[in-house]
Amino acid sequence: MAKRIVLGILGAIAAFGSFLPLGYAFEIFKDFQNPDIAFWPNVLGILLMCSIALAGMWIGIRFLRFALSGQSEQSNSLAKPILLGIGSFFPGFVFSLPITIIWVSRKWPGDNGKIDLAFKISASVGVAAAIICTVLLLRKRGSAASPSTDPQFPLLR
Repeated sequence: MAKRIVLGILGAIAAFGSFLPLGYAFEIFKDFQNPDIAFWPNVLGILLMCSIALAGMWIGIRFLRFALSGQSEQSNSLAKPILLGIGSFFPGFVFSLPITIIWVSRKWPGDNGKIDLAFKISASVGVAAAIICTVLLLRKRGSAASPSTDPQFPLLR
């Protein structure tokens, strides 16, 4: 019962929190009318924000469905590891941001213009975390689909 309550709370936070990246994507979308802003960074920003919102909404709905019914559906879908991998961008970004801000403020004291560098480094860490998590989850899915045939480990068959 406690698991369902915790996942219900986390699911609600994830579902409602997924609207935040959609708001950022909408703000970026308005920049297409500005000739001073490049086209492709806007497209990449919109794709990134929409994929984060999609992953957050998907996780939130699954958590809420489990919290309401108490039943978990197991699937061997390819979408699950990909969306979870994309969703891991945000924790990678958020947890690396304070470290990079401290590093930039110590490296270049008094230069507040370098804070953009901290955001770029944290965004790179978030992208790396998303790629690594996606690859690891896809490998785990692949190894779970094909059981081991190693005679040394008969329980893994």
